[in-house]
Amino acid sequence: MQAPAHAFLSELADLWLNPYKRYRYSRLIHAVRLSMAVLTATLLARGFRLPHGEWISITVFVVLGMLPFQGAIYAKAMERLAGTLIGLCIGLALLWLNQHYFHDHWPFYVLLVLLSAAAGWGALGKSGYMAMLAGLTMCMLLGTEGSDWLGGSTMRALNVLLGAAIALAFAYIVPLKSTLMWRFMLADNLMACSRMIAEITSGKRVPRARWFALLDEQKIINNRLVQSRPLLAAVSQESKISKGIIENIQHSHRNIASSVELLLNAVHSLPKPRIGPTEEQLLAQHFFSLQHDLHLTAHLLKGRYTRHFQPDTDTEDAVRKLAAKLPFEWQSFIWLSFNIRQELFTLVTLLQHSRKGWLNRRELKRYLEKTTQSANPKNRRPAKSYRHYLTKKHSSND
Repeated sequence: MQAPAHAFLSELADLWLNPYKRYRYSRLIHAVRLSMAVLTATLLARGFRLPHGEWISITVFVVLGMLPFQGAIYAKAMERLAGTLIGLCIGLALLWLNQHYFHDHWPFYVLLVLLSAAAGWGALGKSGYMAMLAGLTMCMLLGTEGSDWLGGSTMRALNVLLGAAIALAFAYIVPLKSTLMWRFMLADNLMACSRMIAEITSGKRVPRARWFALLDEQKIINNRLVQSRPLLAAVSQESKISKGIIENIQHSHRNIASSVELLLNAVHSLPKPRIGPTEEQLLAQHFFSLQHDLHLTAHLLKGRYTRHFQPDTDTEDAVRKLAAKLPFEWQSFIWLSFNIRQELFTLVTLLQHSRKGWLNRRELKRYLEKTTQSANPKNRRPAKSYRHYLTKKHSSND
């Protein structure tokens, strides 16, 4: 009985530790994590019969609900904690002044207007969420009336802080990092671009129906590109990779996706080239090499390929000479492919230099082990070995 149980636990651990699996099931993981956090908040409030305990669950939803990624959760939770503490201090001070001096006369309302205006001014600034929460907490405290104004106000604020702490705890226990989402969105886009180039440069005419299907696939690529953009700040914070490098990677990502879309739109206007078998083979080799390097870069991002490599440029000079003999449409088509290769070269260089930032600990350990092995002359494989990589069967993660 122990062997099957151990095998099941090992398989479950491997599934959880596999970063690409966590990326694919991120919505499910986020939904389960949020539900468990809300359940914990509700049990805590009801179990200890905390006054105004509903604010614990409300805060969990606000902090964790729309922000699945760890870096964004931490940033928002910290702003919420700071805003709540600032609003708590301001609100309690205002209530104390009203209780002892203002007695609901006009100075109380003048001060309320000024503080609300300050919160509104700050809400449009750099730390807008913190300023908004400070104003919200202040108003929440001012809603307490009667003799127990201090106890009721304090309990509401403490419940907000407790809810933020629960959200942070579940974000740490069940992490979904922005870096994970960003790198696999990029990997999926490169894989999709590789498949698209392979199909439109196969030498066969793309049927009209299939061409429209490829346009739909291009929309998916563009959507991933747009979705990855808001993650960049959190990725830089989590991975300790400079914002400049992250922005340059995103720039190359965008240029590759745009160039592939231009190739797709141009493929139907290409005339049949009047070239011999040798030149046809050269052109086919050029496009195969391009889609192969896109494929390999995707595997690099997925942590499966640990060796350093550079996109193939062996045939570039010969293809340039061939392009000069071809019609204008083909020259533009080939120029776009060179542009993709140049952006891919930049992308690969940046990824390999920042690899220690975007790999997780398990992948980094494996990478360092492979690097140590490859440094040994006895274990060093020939440079052409990575070209054999694509001939192997890959799992459905591709």
